[in-house]
Amino acid sequence: MPMLVQNSGTQQLQLWLEPFGQDYWLMPGETVCVTSYGTWNDQPFTTVHEADCLTVWATSWFATVSDRDGNEFPPGRRDTA
Repeated sequence: MPMLVQNSGTQQLQLWLEPFGQDYWLMPGETVCVTSYGTWNDQPFTTVHEADCLTVWATSWFATVSDRDGNEFPPGRRDTA
C-alpha cells in the first residue's frame, strides 16, 4: 500500500521511516512514495508530524521509499559535502 509524501514547505523536510530507523530528506517541492509491504491489522501507516520532521510508522514487516518513477530514494541528508 503506497502513500505519497510531499514537501510543500520552503525548507528541507526530514522523513523518518520507523520502525526501521531510516531517515530521508526531502527538498522543497520533492515528493516520495512510501510503500508498505506485507500485512497490517488496521492501517498500513501511522504518522507523527513535528516541526520540519514527519515520522511514518510502517505497521507491516517491510517498507520502502522511492521517487515517483519507482526508483529507490537515497537515505540521509543530501546537502552536505
